[in-house]
Amino acid sequence: EKSESSRRSFQTDEPRPRKPERRHREPRPHKSGTRARALLDQHTSRPTAPPLTKRERRGLVYFVTPGQQTSSYQPTERSTIGVMDQLRELVNKLQQVCTTLGDNAGSDKNDGLPSLWEVLPSIVVIGGQSSGKSSVLEAVVGKDFLPRGSGIVTRRPLLLQLVQGKPGAKEYGQFLHKMNEKFTDFEAIRQEIEAETHRSLGSGKAVSPEPIHLTIYSPDVPNLTLVDMPGLTKIAIEGQPKSIVRDIEDMARAYIKGENAIILAVSPANADIATSDGIRLAREVDPAGERTIGVLTKLDIMDRGTNARDVLEGRSVQLKHGWIAVVNRAQADINSNVTMDECRKREMEFFNGSPHYRGLRNVGMGSLTHKLCRKLEEAIVRQIPKIQQTINKGVQDMQKELKTLGPMTANNRGAMVHEILSMCREFDSSYATMLDGGKGGGEAILDVFEGKLTKCIRELPFKEVYSLANIKKVINEADGYQPHLIAPEMGYRRLIEAGLKLLKDPSVICVEEVYLILQQLVGTVLSSKDCEGLARYSLLSAEILSQSGLALERMRDDAKAMVVTMVDMEASYLTAEFFREILRVQEEKDASLLTMSGKGIKADGGTSEDLHLKQIANHVSAYLGVVCNQLKATIPKAIVHCLVLQAKKSLLDKFVEEVAGKDAESLRRLLGENEEVMQRREACSKRLDLLQTAYRELTVSLSSR
Repeated sequence: EKSESSRRSFQTDEPRPRKPERRHREPRPHKSGTRARALLDQHTSRPTAPPLTKRERRGLVYFVTPGQQTSSYQPTERSTIGVMDQLRELVNKLQQVCTTLGDNAGSDKNDGLPSLWEVLPSIVVIGGQSSGKSSVLEAVVGKDFLPRGSGIVTRRPLLLQLVQGKPGAKEYGQFLHKMNEKFTDFEAIRQEIEAETHRSLGSGKAVSPEPIHLTIYSPDVPNLTLVDMPGLTKIAIEGQPKSIVRDIEDMARAYIKGENAIILAVSPANADIATSDGIRLAREVDPAGERTIGVLTKLDIMDRGTNARDVLEGRSVQLKHGWIAVVNRAQADINSNVTMDECRKREMEFFNGSPHYRGLRNVGMGSLTHKLCRKLEEAIVRQIPKIQQTINKGVQDMQKELKTLGPMTANNRGAMVHEILSMCREFDSSYATMLDGGKGGGEAILDVFEGKLTKCIRELPFKEVYSLANIKKVINEADGYQPHLIAPEMGYRRLIEAGLKLLKDPSVICVEEVYLILQQLVGTVLSSKDCEGLARYSLLSAEILSQSGLALERMRDDAKAMVVTMVDMEASYLTAEFFREILRVQEEKDASLLTMSGKGIKADGGTSEDLHLKQIANHVSAYLGVVCNQLKATIPKAIVHCLVLQAKKSLLDKFVEEVAGKDAESLRRLLGENEEVMQRREACSKRLDLLQTAYRELTVSLSSR
């Protein structure tokens, strides 16, 4: 029957009734964080990821690529609002971690440490003294809590985090330096800001870039994070350092120069906007005005006949995000305890009742709060992938550097002895490897043996020894009152001994050259990559260098004594067989024996006396030539045996014995690290803690999706 009725109704000419509009249903969030994490991986692992689909944006609005436009973002759906609350809470926690561990806009950016603060979005409030900055912030919060007075009242940045609570929830403030205490009295918050400033800076007029971190929980505040900077000034007053003007500007510039900082430039409307301190400083770091929001205060006390409509409509000073006008409480209102709600009501009555501002939408504290919330949300959406990338890369870099710097030094004696001996073994191994290697080690020593030793021997003045005049003189002195009968044997011996004495200097020089190479090699090994662990301990490195030098000196002295002894041995006993060989060669006219100049030993030309002297000279020269060739081969062997091999095998043996007998205090002194290394390890450890904490917060936040 129902089907028949439907068929007849369809055949009639009556218009068909319209279906009621489909009710809008809120998008259902994912049952778990699996899809969210998958989308995050998809859109952060590729540098040019495609934009998200409509369905993905609905369930995961904050995962966008850095290149996406987010200016049209409006948190209207309940799921989106929940996501933004989570992300704001995440950024708040990350800022707290940064403040606790010393990563802020005022910290040193040349220390090579990864900075998480630089990628966190923030709204930085700047403006000249008495521009109304404090009143604007108090109007956002709805409470009086900031120090007031003449001159520079704010001497440290105030990192103000506003967390919106449930309706009816209790209002309180909490400082990061006093996490266990909740301040329900906002007058006490004001006093604590002044007290903390005094504790860190004293009663002087100095300023500091280290922020005071305050979180205010209230059902009446928007979810915002603001950084209130000290007011810019043009001249130092009595009691202030002369550099105060530059110090405040440099500090404010450091906080607003990052591309993730939204600049809230507060300017009084009753002064020339062109000379506004806040706008001037904002234009230095943001010339195009792409990150700057202008706030006009004190419109209610402008000169009669003037107004700021041209500025508010963008015809005077143009900013991409425009200007917003507010009317702060007058001092009389503060003294009379006029409530914030009443002041906001009077503010809108002023704008609606003024013919100059009636109809403008960019007026009132409500407009300012809404705009700040929207801009902060857009910045957070844009920066989430960058934050994750910075954290992951920073953790890897810090872990790698800490591994290079090495662990903390042990405290007990056994562990310290073990650590020192291990490093000594590493040094010995690296020293032996480099000594057996090429340039700077074994190759340099071989150059001494084959080059410098041969050259030094060749340049010796042997010709002076076997010159005819010297031979005649030496023989006559050796014969004395009784001339020799057949051959001047004593003269031969004295001439050969004189020639052999010349070989001592080249031998000793050769030892010194090898010693210098081995000594330089110690410094090379200590600074090499294989001994990076020793670089941590300057005293231990110096002790190894000193002990190695002492050991090499002992080995050098042994090698010197050995080569000098070898030369003396040649002079102590002459080889008689050599002279018998000379007689045979002369009789058979054999040319196998040559003088040092390469000629035969047979003399020719001149008188009989000259022939006799020449014969002796040739014999002495030939003998010295044979001995020189022998020493060229044996001196390197002696040096290698007494110096090179000993250095390779037992350079630190004596030092190792001493280490085994040292007490704990002496060992601790040896393992005293270089101050720079200790400071660097501490800085890297703190930054690693920051990044790992941030990683955990990020993981928890994403998992909750």
